[in-house]
This record gives sequence, structure tokens and C-alpha cells, in this order.
Amino acid sequence: MLNAGFVFPVAALALGILTSAYFLIEWWRAHRRPRFLLLWAVALFLMYWFQVPTILTGPGKVITVTDFNLFFALTLPITFVALVLVYIGSLEVVGSRLKGRTRTWFLCWFLFAVIFFAYHFIMRKGVIETHTLPFVGNVAFYLPIRMLILFIFVRWLSGPTPKGAYGVLGAAAVIGEGVIGIFRNFLVLKTILVYPPQFWYVALTSSKAFFLLQTLSIILLALGFYLLYRMHQRLRS
Repeated sequence: MLNAGFVFPVAALALGILTSAYFLIEWWRAHRRPRFLLLWAVALFLMYWFQVPTILTGPGKVITVTDFNLFFALTLPITFVALVLVYIGSLEVVGSRLKGRTRTWFLCWFLFAVIFFAYHFIMRKGVIETHTLPFVGNVAFYLPIRMLILFIFVRWLSGPTPKGAYGVLGAAAVIGEGVIGIFRNFLVLKTILVYPPQFWYVALTSSKAFFLLQTLSIILLALGFYLLYRMHQRLRS
């Protein structure tokens, strides 16, 4: 019998790929090809590949976590990039943009994130010997980008811009995913920090709640994107 530690990661990865394909097709078919749709399609495709080792262990196959060091070296920073793409796409769909100092600070922060992940995952080949990576990675990068995405839609909902039912429901779904994502970040920290750093992935895979919440996240995110896209279509028609 398949367990939750296998079903939920498979569901999250499959939903990410399928919804990515859908939005990519919609972007290609659209008359003006809105860039936010392409950004979201790429983000959904990139976001959940780090779960592949968990999926491989689901049917009972034994793997060695260290065999996937290079895999994690690529996929975990890519997950962060996916969230950045979600952020940029969200700015575009609500008609906002980064300007002046805000844009400069964001670019500097993103560059710092690139350097941080490059050092830990590429220069060190994904080998984790301290808790610096999970702690700083979550607190300094994953958590802030999620909060920025939340801020976009909370501010947008409180503003006078026409939204319609699709816009309100879509924003609410993305906000819901953001809240779950932030909770998941704290869950990751709580789970990982009680284990030696070398066993971070083993610790993570022992948490069924993490993968359940992740599956719920992709459902809310895809639903939110779809509704916001429908809002965009109606406002442009």
C-alpha cells in the first residue's frame, strides 16, 4: 500500500508539471501573450523537483541521500528562483512594478541569494555540515520572498483597482498558499534543526505534514493563478 510520504510528493510534482503545461499553452494561445502567465508556468514547473528522492523511496527502494547532493545543489536554489518568478508575475498581473530604490534593493538581495546558494550548493557540492544553510536559507530568502508575494495581493485587495470576483478569489487563493508556505518554512526549521545537519533531508521526509501542506499549496497556487488569469482576460476583453 502506498503511503502518504509517496502519494503527496507525487501529487505535488505532477500537479506542478500539469498546471505549468496548461499555463504555457494558454500563454502561447493568448493574443498578447501576457508575460506573467509565462513566468508562472516556468515557476510551477521548477518548484517541486527537489521531491524526486522522496518519490524514489516511496515504493520501498533504498537510496543514499548523499548520492543526491548535486541534485539538491541544483533543485533547492531553483525552488527559490521559482518563487521569485511568482513574485515578478504577481507584480505584473496587478499592474505594479519595482521602481527606484526598491528595485535596487531587490536586485541586491537576489544577488546575495545567488551567491549564498552557489557557495553552499555548488562550491560545496550540496554537502551540508552545519545548520547555516537551512536556517539562513529559510529566514533570509524563502520567508521574505513569500512575504513579498503576500504583500502584493494584500495591498492590491485593499486598493481601489477593479478586481471582480475572479480577482478577489484568485488573490485569496494565492494569499492562502502564502500563509501555508510560511508555516511550512517554520515547520522545516523546527524539523531540521533537531537533527544533525547531514540528515536534513531524512528529517524532512519524516514529516508527513510537510508534504500534505505542499500538495495543498500547489492546488491553491494553481487555482489562484487560473482565477487571476481569468480576471486579466475579462478586464482586457
